[in-house]
Amino acid sequence: MKKPSWHELRSSRKVAAVCALAFVTACTGALGDSVDDDGGSSAGDDGPSTGSDPPAFQPASGMLRRLTRTQFRNAVRDVFGVEVNVNELDDDSWNGNFAVIGAATVVTSERGVEQYHTAIEDAVDAVFADSAKRDQFIGCTPSGAQDDACVRGFLEALGLRAWRRPLETAEVDRLAAVATKAATELESAVEGARWATVALFTSPNFLYRPELGAPSAGGSLRLTGYEMASRLAFLVWNSLPDQELLDQAAGGGLATVEGVRAAATRLLDAPAGREAIGAFAEEYMRLDRVGTQAKDSGLFPEYGPALQAAMVRDMRGTWEVLAFDERTSALDLFSTTKVVVNKELAEVYGIDTTGLSSSTFEVRSLPADGPRVGLLGKAGFLSQFANQKEGSPTLRGKFMREALLCTPVLPPPGNIALELPEPPADKPLTKRQRLENHRVAPACAGCHGAMDPLGLPLETFDAIGRYRTTDHGLPIDPSGDFNGEPVADARSLGMTVGASDAVARCLVRKYYSYAAGHEERPVDGSVLNTLAASFEASGFDLRELVLDVVTNEAFSAVAPQP
Repeated sequence: MKKPSWHELRSSRKVAAVCALAFVTACTGALGDSVDDDGGSSAGDDGPSTGSDPPAFQPASGMLRRLTRTQFRNAVRDVFGVEVNVNELDDDSWNGNFAVIGAATVVTSERGVEQYHTAIEDAVDAVFADSAKRDQFIGCTPSGAQDDACVRGFLEALGLRAWRRPLETAEVDRLAAVATKAATELESAVEGARWATVALFTSPNFLYRPELGAPSAGGSLRLTGYEMASRLAFLVWNSLPDQELLDQAAGGGLATVEGVRAAATRLLDAPAGREAIGAFAEEYMRLDRVGTQAKDSGLFPEYGPALQAAMVRDMRGTWEVLAFDERTSALDLFSTTKVVVNKELAEVYGIDTTGLSSSTFEVRSLPADGPRVGLLGKAGFLSQFANQKEGSPTLRGKFMREALLCTPVLPPPGNIALELPEPPADKPLTKRQRLENHRVAPACAGCHGAMDPLGLPLETFDAIGRYRTTDHGLPIDPSGDFNGEPVADARSLGMTVGASDAVARCLVRKYYSYAAGHEERPVDGSVLNTLAASFEASGFDLRELVLDVVTNEAFSAVAPQP
């Protein structure tokens, strides 16, 4: 019989994967909360009730979640030691402005399945092409026989980590059959182990995370031990659970609040624990969009990949520095002078570049009395909410209104012109003056009145976040208003935001949605009240917020499927 070529085996596996993933994708929508046409949850759009008498908490229905791009990349890296280019993977779905929420409703295209398959095969190839790495990876010498104890033991151990649960005997049998068939037809026991590994990681059991729960002793549905281990690991490490966490799941160690808190503390204390805050910051601040922002090359010739990458690292790194290295209040994020810079970003900030290069980063401090402070003064924020030539007070204010104050801003009416008219060349206007003219229209005044005063103090920063004092040759008036409090400039804005109880409460709401994996509901109000109180009592400690969330009933409770 003619041996199938590598390409033929690869193609046949892809067809099977497409069919399997298409089935799982169809189930994902049925298992998750229903979604309205606008992407919002149909559970209610009034937001959580955080008053004195919120409705009783009710858990959300269980669901399947596809790994986000970052989670897939981290998991492959942690298993195979190979970096995946996430830009070559199917896009994440952003529901509630979080990819981890959209992961419950995202649809995986056939092209997306091919992309995942290619990424896995490349990672497996990288390991198996090096005999030393391959032998260490397998841990024994496969024989290629149908009852090969080496391959079965290898698949059981690797499968436990990949699928975040023990494989059933029938599942091991099927994977071992793949190994035997490939070993026979390719005349290599190693090739058999290779193809079984590909099959293991191209399975929906790797790509999707089930959080369906099982009846507890009290009768209510709760995450199983293995589901809890997976949920903890992907929240704190943004990757797979390790063997110790899986052992705790098997032994019942994650069935108690004390066990969960101890496990989460260990994960936070590990080097990968910074992901608990860094990954949240990356999604919360939508840093994925930084690399997509085009700028006028004539005005900003320095704007390129090195500067864009530095903008993301600075934003994310500052969250990590304050949460893990300094353990300061989360509200200090808005008034800190800490920056994480390479040469290109230091030049934008106007600070000393000694010892820095495009790939060398250091934590530095901006001048204590300078005009730039906190997250809102960072180039990663300022350049993201700008156009190709200039900043946008409206976009910057919209983000602050929605992300920092948890107040949605309705989209503009369909018949409204969104572009600001350009003034005559001989009669220049500042952006403030142009916006004031725009707000004369009654249909524009309401929304712009809620957004522009928040963003106008940041007009002293241009489209890539460089400091400036004039706009079209005219002096900039950086005064504004944040949630009813007048602010004089960008520095005053940062200090005001950093003293805001409303911002602290909103941050709790955002992290809870991120961790729980669903948008806020009115029935989450009592949980949010509890978390907000403990967050304040901790001095707004982000690490403590993580621990309070994972030990709350809402993190482990599951509602029956409708």
